[in-house]
Amino acid sequence: MLVTQEQQPLWNAIITDVFREFIDICQKYDLTYYCCGGTAIGAVRHHGIIPWDDDIDVFMPRPDYDKFLELAEKVNLGKYEVVSPYNTVDYPLYFSKLCNKETSLVEIAEHPFLMGLYIDIFPLDGASDSIEEAKQQQAEFRHIMNKLEAVSTHNSFWKYISLLANPKEWGRFLRKTYAFFNRENYRRSLIRQLDAICRRYDFSTSKHVMAYSGSYGEREVFPKEWLDGIVKCPFENLEVNLFSGYDKYLKQLYGDYMQLPPVEKRQSHHFKAYFDLAKRITLREALSKIK
Repeated sequence: MLVTQEQQPLWNAIITDVFREFIDICQKYDLTYYCCGGTAIGAVRHHGIIPWDDDIDVFMPRPDYDKFLELAEKVNLGKYEVVSPYNTVDYPLYFSKLCNKETSLVEIAEHPFLMGLYIDIFPLDGASDSIEEAKQQQAEFRHIMNKLEAVSTHNSFWKYISLLANPKEWGRFLRKTYAFFNRENYRRSLIRQLDAICRRYDFSTSKHVMAYSGSYGEREVFPKEWLDGIVKCPFENLEVNLFSGYDKYLKQLYGDYMQLPPVEKRQSHHFKAYFDLAKRITLREALSKIK
């Protein structure tokens, strides 16, 4: 399913409301966040969500991110909830999401977990002073993330068996076989390994920071001094945070980010297996609708 032009205004209103709740939490508990990725471009170039986009992304420095997850376990968030690898079975990601509990969303049919419309919250971690070493750390992180994704994916029996036809997929076959008998313990072990990589360098003393869970590889490493200071920017009906070095960061990721892409590329890249913008249904109901 793709969000239609008719659904887009409601979709955007829901995720903007989730963003508003997140900002309120950060202000109330003195937590730091920054818009990142396409959301940072949206703030600077459009003063809101990029018209053909459908999500919101933020960074949190690791100390603030940890405090946010701790608060989410203790504070009543009303119609909102935090989904993370620590509290959601079969969640295939390392970063977290703040979700609207009154909506329903299954993003990928083979990742059978249900959540609501959300914003993505990425921890920003310390990294090595050596860019080459930081790249190696990220490669190590991605290798373990691939394992987490494999054990979080529920394939049909025939698709599972078909992995044996390709020697390059034998490792994935073995991981999925082991996970079939010991999935939860294996998941916890992988998450602990990811935590160990991300926490290898203390955020407070590092000269570089890295978004390990980001989509842009080595470009996700940048000097921590770019975080010095906050720039306020209008975003939809909100005022949001960018870090002072956002221009260098966005150029590192995208080049000339103020230049609009060609018309044919102005489309969402996020496919959804199923969603309901009006109510929360059960996972079983959602999966039956997908089938």
